[in-house]
Amino acid sequence: MPDIPDREILMDKLIGYQAREHWMGHEVLTIADVWPAEPRAMIVGLNPAPSSVEVGHYYQGQVGQSQLRKLAAAGLFGAPSGRYFEGAALAARVGFTDIVKRPSRGEGDVGADEIRYGSAQLTDNLRARGVGLIVCVFRHPVKVLLGSEGVAGMQPKVTPWGARVFRMPGPFDKRENVERVMSELSEYLDAGE
Repeated sequence: MPDIPDREILMDKLIGYQAREHWMGHEVLTIADVWPAEPRAMIVGLNPAPSSVEVGHYYQGQVGQSQLRKLAAAGLFGAPSGRYFEGAALAARVGFTDIVKRPSRGEGDVGADEIRYGSAQLTDNLRARGVGLIVCVFRHPVKVLLGSEGVAGMQPKVTPWGARVFRMPGPFDKRENVERVMSELSEYLDAGE
């Protein structure tokens, strides 16, 4: 009969893109940044949801899945074969990261101190890798990168290193607004910028 690993060892195994990282003096179970070798774009969120960390993949909630399907439909990357978008995104040289590495249920659970702490790391990483397009799923990353939340769509201001920033429409925005805003991204991608 084979040896059965004890419960502690089983619980220590990481799945998907799970990672243990030091965050503001504490070790947290989170989702690792997913960096393409030569990034064309990065999808930036505020922080990972517990449901995403649990399975080790970005945007596993209903809202997150809907937002990623909109990005696939706009042409940022191809449609995945299942619930996980990282493979399709990486094939298109698109990656994933968050400002705050500590998982929480929503923005109300994330402190301003955590956003400040993660902002410097985020901008340093994006700049060092020469990321030219940053897709912000929600408003927080836009404010971190450009100083204000802006409105949904391609932002007129660029980052200090010249990257374009696209803010997605809200997950519950009116259909006509979503279509208009997402067509901005499609046109930008079609132009090959």
